[in-house]
Amino acid sequence: MDEIILGLLVAIFYGISTFFAKIVCNENPIFQWVVVNIVGIILCLILLLYFKDVFVFDKKILIFAILSAVFVVFGSLLLYYALYKGKASIVVPISSVGPAITVVLSIIFLKESLTINQIIGIVLIMIGVIMLSI
Repeated sequence: MDEIILGLLVAIFYGISTFFAKIVCNENPIFQWVVVNIVGIILCLILLLYFKDVFVFDKKILIFAILSAVFVVFGSLLLYYALYKGKASIVVPISSVGPAITVVLSIIFLKESLTINQIIGIVLIMIGVIMLSI
């Protein structure tokens, strides 16, 4: 149950943040990207003061963390540029396909499995994204 509540909170935070980002991106998508990253660094420094044992020194985990960060940084830059060039009502639904990519990668590489209801849900979401984008 916690994962559902947390997932909904993530969706709310991302939804609100992307709305504000669209307003900024209408003027300058690079500025939005820079501000997000600076605020992220500041928040990380604050968290490091609270969680002193946060570092992981396993080489494999560190590589995955860096790869994740690179994809997030470039993904957010692409999102802000897409918001600058297009309508949020089209860009945001298309960009929300990301979790489906995560699910597919998790099935292939992490050997996770889905129930039939989850598969149907993903298919319906994909249909919804397509419908919102046309």
